[in-house]
Amino acid sequence: MTGRPPRVLYLAHTLAVGGAEEMILNLLRSLPARFERGVMCIDGPGPMGEEIRRAGLPIESLGLQPGLRRPFDLLRLQRALEAAQPTIVHTFLLTASLYGRFAAMLARVPIVIGTEVNIYERKQAAHRLAERWLMQRTDAVIASAESVREFYIQQVQADPDKVVVIHNGVEWSQLETSRSRAEMRAEAGVPADVVAAVIIARLTEQKAHRVLFEAMASRAELSGLHLMVVGDGELRDELPRQVERLGLRGRVHFLGARRDLGNLLGAADLFVMPSLWEGLPLSLVLAMGSGLPVAASRVAGIPEVVEDGVTGLLVAPGQVPQLAAALVRLTQDPALRETLGARARAFVRSRFGVEQYVTAMTSLYDRLIDARTQDPRPRTQDHR
Repeated sequence: MTGRPPRVLYLAHTLAVGGAEEMILNLLRSLPARFERGVMCIDGPGPMGEEIRRAGLPIESLGLQPGLRRPFDLLRLQRALEAAQPTIVHTFLLTASLYGRFAAMLARVPIVIGTEVNIYERKQAAHRLAERWLMQRTDAVIASAESVREFYIQQVQADPDKVVVIHNGVEWSQLETSRSRAEMRAEAGVPADVVAAVIIARLTEQKAHRVLFEAMASRAELSGLHLMVVGDGELRDELPRQVERLGLRGRVHFLGARRDLGNLLGAADLFVMPSLWEGLPLSLVLAMGSGLPVAASRVAGIPEVVEDGVTGLLVAPGQVPQLAAALVRLTQDPALRETLGARARAFVRSRFGVEQYVTAMTSLYDRLIDARTQDPRPRTQDHR
């Protein structure tokens, strides 16, 4: 360790619009001034990267795609990390978790941290083996929920002492609105006098939009329910076709990836998160903080936030009848929506703010820096 302030470098493949990227932005904005901080994108900056750049925060994009087809990109990433001279490299999401941690170790970065935000049951054997090896020289992996931590430890045989739970934190200022409920509904194509749900999630199989659409089409009591779909992803072309096949045209409104989440949540009456697997989704916590009642899958970290019948309704993942029944209850009972929403807001507002998240992260950084200062052996000699 040198005498200069500790430098934390957040490493991701790219910065699309999503929960992990939101965490990076929160850390950049809120980390104590005694830390230097920056972001490195292995490939391009993505929309969130551009937002970080416009805010005047330090970000570097390398245009690299390390992998079997471009093995020398790993060495280029190593050289970029050597030039940046970080005290801590903190990686987010798959590419950075694998190649980023490996490159950081080759660059002899003093402290390497990974992040595990989901329960990945389908993780390939080679991926599991790679993570098992990387864990030997990783100082900590941050899990977004207790269930994520337990699964990760078992899946990659990780040292439990190195896997730390830090719940994702929400910047509550995102709930500020710039448009009225009526204006937002008019823009989205949602009538003013109907019950409207919203889902904020990437358009991928994981988020189970198909299950939600089937649930909406399965019960006559839901014939008046409208749905705002916020997000982008690989299913952007396929999901509208399913909506057409199910006869939901005019009731499902695809709004793309957006950042004005306060406006969108303010225009909705309930929030839905039917994921097949998860960690602790930030959009769910944000919706609860806005006072919306939620219907969500009973997977991973969600039950750590949503207590069934108290702060929301939980259903088994992939179960269309259960999800439809929960939607019917919320659609038909305004008093239930109000009660669940108020309890949800009270529960998350005191527990899942950015302040708590940054405090926990700073404490971890300090602990790892102190430990490395006391044992300053080069990483290449570290055989823990």
